[in-house]
Amino acid sequence: MVIQIVVTIGVVLFILPDIYSSYKKKNLTTFGALLWLFFWLIGLVIIWFPELIGLIGGLMGVERSIDALVYIAIVYLLYASLRQKISINELSKEITLLSRKLALKEVKEKRK
Repeated sequence: MVIQIVVTIGVVLFILPDIYSSYKKKNLTTFGALLWLFFWLIGLVIIWFPELIGLIGGLMGVERSIDALVYIAIVYLLYASLRQKISINELSKEITLLSRKLALKEVKEKRK
């Protein structure tokens, strides 16, 4: 019971305000903010009602219910890693293009 209260207080005091401030600073889209809010609320529901883990495990057909959550977390982390890799590659291409444009601009200015 104590861990449930501590985690809930932590989420309410630290996570939710961080999501809100990131949304207000335009670091998160509306969809992104709602998605993070959804994940954290699902986490709180599972912490307060641990029997739901058993239902999830039963639906996934695993022997130990916590394994189902671990599998879901691994798949999500791999997906998030892929999305970050794609974003980093796109940013790298943009930086390269901007660097080339600046270099060409400097060369043209020096020739004048």
